[in-house]
Amino acid sequence: MKVKIGSIIETSLVDVIGAPSFVIWFSGCNFRCPWCHAAPLVFGAGEWIEINELVEKIKESAYAVEYVQVTGGEPTLQPEGLEKLFEKVKALGLKTSLDTNSSNPKVIKKLVNKKLIDHYATDLKTDLIAEKYSKVIGVKDKETVEKIKKSLSLVKSVPLVEIRTTFVPKLIAENDIINGLKKIKRILKNKTFIFVLQQFYPFENLIDKEYSKREVIAHEELIEIAKKIKKASNIKKVFVRSKKGIEEV
Repeated sequence: MKVKIGSIIETSLVDVIGAPSFVIWFSGCNFRCPWCHAAPLVFGAGEWIEINELVEKIKESAYAVEYVQVTGGEPTLQPEGLEKLFEKVKALGLKTSLDTNSSNPKVIKKLVNKKLIDHYATDLKTDLIAEKYSKVIGVKDKETVEKIKKSLSLVKSVPLVEIRTTFVPKLIAENDIINGLKKIKRILKNKTFIFVLQQFYPFENLIDKEYSKREVIAHEELIEIAKKIKKASNIKKVFVRSKKGIEEV
């Protein structure tokens, strides 16, 4: 079986907080976020690779990593390959990490039921309101927010859940993040999760070129914004992820 991937990083210290990981970018995405830094992947750039070949590459780095993360693009668009890869990763004695936009609850449910996810990372693009979400993801789909809520309701048994927001200037408001996090807390109920405020960086190959001209918010300013979000949402574990690295606030 083959999967289409864009690239890999053999050892990352920032994608799973507190643990080294082997990161694989799956190709293809059902969102069109105008500020996405992985535009080529969104539109299907990459190469097909046999899963067994990918596993051999993972084996070479297995001594140095704790997790294998699959990100994208959107990994759940290749569900059979994703499931097969995670089965093989677990067989190696490594943990799995899925970075997903949460829009495919059927796929999430199957992976969770098979206990194939150890770390679940997902974006909170903005407040969980259909109209606002459509604007941020560049796709008009009234069902997207409900699908995301459904996916979140399924991951309570996953050991580590991480909610991420890339703070894009003049697009995403602090209050929308806070309101979205409060809704996620109600969905997850007593499940503890971490929140990460991520730095937006204007790459040249963004889907909407206008976003390539947006300002970069400094790490220190993001820290102050994250503190406000932490206080307002009452989340215990809040981090900032930027080019400077990861810092807990």
